[in-house]
Amino acid sequence: MPRWLVVVLLLVQAHFCASYLVPLDEAGQRTFGGLLRWAWPWADGDHGPLGTVTSASGFPVAGFFVAVTAAALFLGSALAVLGWWLPVGWWRGLAAVGAVLSLVLMLLFVSPTKVVPILGDVLVLALVAGWVPAAVTS
Repeated sequence: MPRWLVVVLLLVQAHFCASYLVPLDEAGQRTFGGLLRWAWPWADGDHGPLGTVTSASGFPVAGFFVAVTAAALFLGSALAVLGWWLPVGWWRGLAAVGAVLSLVLMLLFVSPTKVVPILGDVLVLALVAGWVPAAVTS
């Protein structure tokens, strides 16, 4: 997998985690025939063991820390792949922990819109494990 594609994957995964902070309201869920829900997987009313994600009352605090940490780790991993500010050798560790946290978060609030982020997490873990060749040297 080319380096730039690894960076795009990591940034998309960071987006999926960070979008937890701003759930779609009901009007946003219907935008573009509901297609926006797949790019922004957190919907007003998503619920799981950590609580309910709503645009009116905020979001579960425990989920906030998991989401922000996972997004930051994915972002750091993307920067490491690019060789900016972080050593290239760090990308695997950062990506692995970010993917595990993201996977936990997505599974706690599982719904059809979490399928794409879950598949992305699995792909990141496959890259980290070396099951999918990546053009990133560590």
